Amino acid sequence: MANSSLNRVRPTYKGKQTGNHGKNSGNPDLLNALVVASYGRHFLARDDSGTIWQVYGKGKRRDVAVGDEIIILPSGDMQAWVEDIQPRKNLVYRSDALKSKMFAANLDGVLLMLAISPPYSPELLGRTLTACKHAEVPLTILFNKVDILEGDSETLEAVEQELFEITLGEVPTHYISVTERPAETESMLRPLLEGKRTLILGQSGMGKSTLINLLIPGALAATNEISMALNAGKHTTTHTQMHFGERGLELIDSPGFQAFGLHHLSESDLLNAFTDIRNEGNKCRFSNCQHKREPDCAVKNGLENGTLSPARYELYQMLKAELQEASQSY
Repeated sequence: MANSSLNRVRPTYKGKQTGNHGKNSGNPDLLNALVVASYGRHFLARDDSGTIWQVYGKGKRRDVAVGDEIIILPSGDMQAWVEDIQPRKNLVYRSDALKSKMFAANLDGVLLMLAISPPYSPELLGRTLTACKHAEVPLTILFNKVDILEGDSETLEAVEQELFEITLGEVPTHYISVTERPAETESMLRPLLEGKRTLILGQSGMGKSTLINLLIPGALAATNEISMALNAGKHTTTHTQMHFGERGLELIDSPGFQAFGLHHLSESDLLNAFTDIRNEGNKCRFSNCQHKREPDCAVKNGLENGTLSPARYELYQMLKAELQEASQSY
């Protein structure tokens, strides 16, 4: 399966160990393994010898994400149970009132793919940025299909301005065309991604699969091969998958999404993700200022004089209202 094989050996995660984590509890049948695919109720994990196991969890041991280092207990026929989950250095996930969806753990970065067609969602960009800030995972934006905007400088400038208003220019942004300029895209991205584990996010149709196949040829075909061999893909239309390339390149592909709930954040977490609003809010007359109609509100003044971004303010207020509504319904 060449570069994309799930069997490529990778050193186990050396994060902080606590309690009995990583000690196999004295049971010689237990194995260390890396979670390389998630199918919702079951997972694929690769042990230190490169063997792929179909893994199941019980109770809290179901809360497994791609990128997790776990301890498994084989139960026969290449199947195993999750016995323990190693401490994570980070976790990117989304949540709403009903459930959480874990994207991936122990990441070096997140790539968010956007495009002009289908049109990207500025709100999803803002939500992704907020989630990454909370998880302390660096975010990079890849604006794909830029060839569509050739000769349309006005639209391109509007896109650049909108992205700046949401990110404040703090997020590295690369304008690419995976299909029309593959060599240029690959030469630019490889130095940024090699030796790192990166989660790729984006709405459907943004070019995630095309990018993965460019950087790791045959990756998706190899994935289907392994899934069918283990019957892991049966009755499954979407899943999260890690792909392995040369020079330590690890890409995690996640299904396209249209919503990104952040119910797992507290209001304090949210404010800390919007440091511009938090810092300006410290100047308000009232310490509990809601930045709406209160007198001497430094945030409202900042919006009026142009020192704060209206797009970020609107997103902050929207997310805050969601959190308050969620807390009242629990």
